Amino acid sequence: MRLLISYDGTDYHGWQRQSRQRTVQGTLEEALQKFYKKPIKLMGASRTDTGVHAVGQTAHFDAPRDPFQGDLRFALTGMTPPSIVLKQAWHAPNLFHAIADAQKKTYRYHVLNRRVPSALRCRYSHWIRFPLDVDYLNEASRFLVGKQDFKSFQTSGTKVKSTVREIMSASWERDRDSLIFTVTGNGFLKQMIRNIVGTLIDLNMNEAQPGRLQEIINARDRRKAGPTAPPQGLYLAQVYYPEELDNGCRKL
Repeated sequence: MRLLISYDGTDYHGWQRQSRQRTVQGTLEEALQKFYKKPIKLMGASRTDTGVHAVGQTAHFDAPRDPFQGDLRFALTGMTPPSIVLKQAWHAPNLFHAIADAQKKTYRYHVLNRRVPSALRCRYSHWIRFPLDVDYLNEASRFLVGKQDFKSFQTSGTKVKSTVREIMSASWERDRDSLIFTVTGNGFLKQMIRNIVGTLIDLNMNEAQPGRLQEIINARDRRKAGPTAPPQGLYLAQVYYPEELDNGCRKL
């Protein structure tokens, strides 16, 4: 089974199941166990951190019975908090794997850029009072595109074989009093996007040359980069899979 999930990550300790913490994966697995009367192991494409949101998380699990018997979406809506929504479900090919088959992912980061913060948007954006320059941010962000070693933007804590990743696109746009950073890549290191956003904002505020970002990338040293932007502004937007796998999925 392939699932498309959205969630407000504010009240969860990230996606990944933890024994003593409330997580998105754990909450969904509890609901699926009630629905199927058997333990279910759910695999998510992205292990989003505490406080990070998703509008397009993809996950999969092995259904113990005919998936077309019963309305899975309706059942999970009643078994999970309003902060988690199953947007769509498919019967996927047996070899489909939410993590291994993902070709690329798109994330968005929202910055509220005005003099006064917002009580209603504080859970979903990062407030910056200093006026940011979208043209500057876009000029600096072009240094992110390509296959490079992004060790300067890796937060310690997760061991990986390589810190080389490929970013296909990275850009900023202004929507009234908000700035939105959209980035697509074949994979991301721990807190890599939040570290990039924090660094770009720091460079803008300190009026550094946009090319300074390339120097930070080349240094391969986290100490050379800027602060980590907070989690509430980050959203997993979409996970992409090969066309043949998409075509092999049947909607419930």
